[in-house]
Amino acid sequence: MRKGYYIHFQGRQSIGVSKKIDMQMEEFRKFYDMQEIEVETPVRSVVGRVFGLFPTASIRRNYAEALERMKDPDFVYVRRAVADRAYLTFWRNVKERYPRCRIVIELFTYPYDKDDFGKWNAWPFYLKELLYRPKLKKYVDRFVTYTEDREIFGIPTIRSANGINVDSIPQIGGQFQNDRINLIGVAFMQRHHGYERIIEGLHTYYGSREKPQYRVDLRLVGDGPEKPYYQELVHRYQLEEYVHFYPTLSGEELDKLYDSSDIALVSFGMYKAKFFGKMGALKSRECLAKGMPLITGCAIDVLTEDYPYARVFPNDESTVKIEDIVAFYEQVRNRTGSKKALADVIRKFALEHVSMEAVMKPVIEYIES
Repeated sequence: MRKGYYIHFQGRQSIGVSKKIDMQMEEFRKFYDMQEIEVETPVRSVVGRVFGLFPTASIRRNYAEALERMKDPDFVYVRRAVADRAYLTFWRNVKERYPRCRIVIELFTYPYDKDDFGKWNAWPFYLKELLYRPKLKKYVDRFVTYTEDREIFGIPTIRSANGINVDSIPQIGGQFQNDRINLIGVAFMQRHHGYERIIEGLHTYYGSREKPQYRVDLRLVGDGPEKPYYQELVHRYQLEEYVHFYPTLSGEELDKLYDSSDIALVSFGMYKAKFFGKMGALKSRECLAKGMPLITGCAIDVLTEDYPYARVFPNDESTVKIEDIVAFYEQVRNRTGSKKALADVIRKFALEHVSMEAVMKPVIEYIES
């Protein structure tokens, strides 16, 4: 059995990253003797931190210990970290000690310069990155990317997608309602969620007619810095009857709310972050895994334009027309006939396209090649 190591740089400090590491490790262990190595950053003195800001200086990490823990690896799979002199030296040492070892680095976002180095105090690390990342092609065999790029920084890519453990997410139950549509958005509410576009749409929908064909309710689940703004809008438009706020929920309580909902919301404010590509947000994967049709204000990477169970609205500040959501709901309801049949076909798509098995398949195929 081939031997591999999953290397990350204190990724366990983030709950989300830690969950992803667990899912990827579980998939790797189906095929390989797989071990995890966490490269830590020791506590540094003030002088050490200042010295580390120089372009040719390195961030102190326990590379030597990580190298000693490796025993004849066939490959290493890595979550990207800031490139500097020591980072480059580490991969050189791995290649010199184990020439047949394949080094595969996952670029969980790309391009990442703006996200990682956009703040003024990040420029010393950006200088390191610009200086040393062009040299990675000497030692790195592949980058894993969620984009369509075939080559990044002179290194061939393995094109994949953000994935989840579909089996761990319960499929929705419930039935269609004849004259009611429940929308649900579950998030730590931030600017890029842009739910004000839906609230504005509800204001127009209920203000322009005496009795709409459908009663459309919006359920917003979670907390976050934008929640007070949404609550203020709802109060201003007197929409309390139609917009319902919930605290952060999980488990059976959240599942029941999903069961009585019809359409899931993803993000409607990506334009605020100047993002106009296709996003691979985990929330879109969770909606697909639950078997829910979804609406979004930004194209989703795994969905084609003609995918019938998602509706993409313009990635701008325009109000989302509730009439368009109603038309989408009628389309998906009539297409399948029952909520169970609808959920089955969407979840099947999730298993085939965003399950961890599906998204890791190109990586496994490369290691096996």
